[in-house]
Amino acid sequence: MVDNSTKKNWILFIFGIVIFFQGCSPPTHYNSEIIDSIPESWSVKVDSVEKFTGNWWDTFEDSTFSQYYFDFQSNSPDLKSILNQSSMAKNSAKIIGSSIYPSLNTSASNSNRKQNLAAFGFSSSMLGLGNENEDSDNGQPTNENSVVSFTSQNSGLNIGMQWEVDIWGKLLNARRAAFKDFESTLNDLAYLKFSIGVQYVNTYYTAVENNMQYLLAIETSEALNSIKNIVLNRYDSGLSSSLDLRLAESSLAISRVQEENRLIQKSNAIRNLEILMGKYPSASLEISKSFPEKYPKIPAKLPINLIERRPDIKAAINGVEASGYRLAQSKRELLPAISLTSSVGTSSQELKDILNGDYSIWNLATNVTIPIFQGGRLKANVAVKKDEVSLAKINAMKKLLQAFSEVEQSLAIDNSIERQYRAVLEAEKQSEAAYNLAVIRYEKGISDLITVLNSQQQLFSAKSQKYSLQNQRIQARVNLFLALGGDFDISKN
Repeated sequence: MVDNSTKKNWILFIFGIVIFFQGCSPPTHYNSEIIDSIPESWSVKVDSVEKFTGNWWDTFEDSTFSQYYFDFQSNSPDLKSILNQSSMAKNSAKIIGSSIYPSLNTSASNSNRKQNLAAFGFSSSMLGLGNENEDSDNGQPTNENSVVSFTSQNSGLNIGMQWEVDIWGKLLNARRAAFKDFESTLNDLAYLKFSIGVQYVNTYYTAVENNMQYLLAIETSEALNSIKNIVLNRYDSGLSSSLDLRLAESSLAISRVQEENRLIQKSNAIRNLEILMGKYPSASLEISKSFPEKYPKIPAKLPINLIERRPDIKAAINGVEASGYRLAQSKRELLPAISLTSSVGTSSQELKDILNGDYSIWNLATNVTIPIFQGGRLKANVAVKKDEVSLAKINAMKKLLQAFSEVEQSLAIDNSIERQYRAVLEAEKQSEAAYNLAVIRYEKGISDLITVLNSQQQLFSAKSQKYSLQNQRIQARVNLFLALGGDFDISKN
């Protein structure tokens, strides 16, 4: 029997060991310099702007897009998948990290047993319980070989503990590695979430462009139909040849083909948008009729430290730290391991006494395991972990260099598209003037139809390029935000 004071002393002793050995496992930090030199500014010059907003989508001033964007954030299957992956990563880290703590289990038991003495080679006559000449209670002779049995009952309530004492910090490093892996996963998912948002913006305005290209194809057909009518009137008046009429009819027929192709492209783009929003791809979604006049601006002083801004780079650095912790864990596996096993409870033959302290039982066992010969397995594991640390550093370096390259390329593309857009606006202006002049000159008989058709094609080609560049302007800007690591506020730079 163990009194209450003894139980308390054992409990205090166990928890004292926990606190002591936790103190014997100092934290291990693994920091790595991924790159030594980072330039003070980007190589591509950025024009100054007066203000900047972190919620870059608000600058579009496109109410239809804003409504769909919030619907996308709420209903996107891809974003819902990211939430589930985050939860799975967190629970996986908890599972691995829980090994540092003691394992406590409780059990209750109750057993009833019947045993006969014949199994032990005893009979009733040997035990003096009667013979075949004596009458039994019912008046029948008792057989000397009759079986004698007895019953027993046992009830118990126990609480058991198993714990590997982490003297050297092996389990602590495993726990730290697990949570660094979790942090890395969260950062990867955060970057994935933003990239999916950028993908949605690009898909939305690609659908807008395809819709505008389809409307332009209709406008082209209408313009060519007007030219055909002019040619037909001149032909009926004997002022134009049948060649002009056939050229006008041919150009109109080709425009009808282009119109159908643009319709298919528009429908497919809207279906892709509906899928991203978690809607049935019916191509029935009403989208904006034109591109926004305003779009997200960037500050002249862009942040250069992508290590602190981009979640995917943070994830790569987390991977280096996790590999370092696993290396520390593998080294500590070469040292002895100490395990404690204990239990406390009660055991009695009567169920009513199961909570009676007089029937208490307990045990405490210590097990020490020392690795002596493992065929080189443990040392090879240390070598593998060292290689994993080196590989993680290399991957982090590659990720950072790739990130810098993405920003520089995005800045260059953004500036190039702006120059192209200004040029195509001038081309559209001049082409429209040339087309109107060619039509007037043809109607007066001082120009040929080929000049009219060529100027018409040049005008609508310029308009088509303008729509394409308007879409590219938006995509280049949001891709630049993605390369820079997400939203940022100029007031914080």
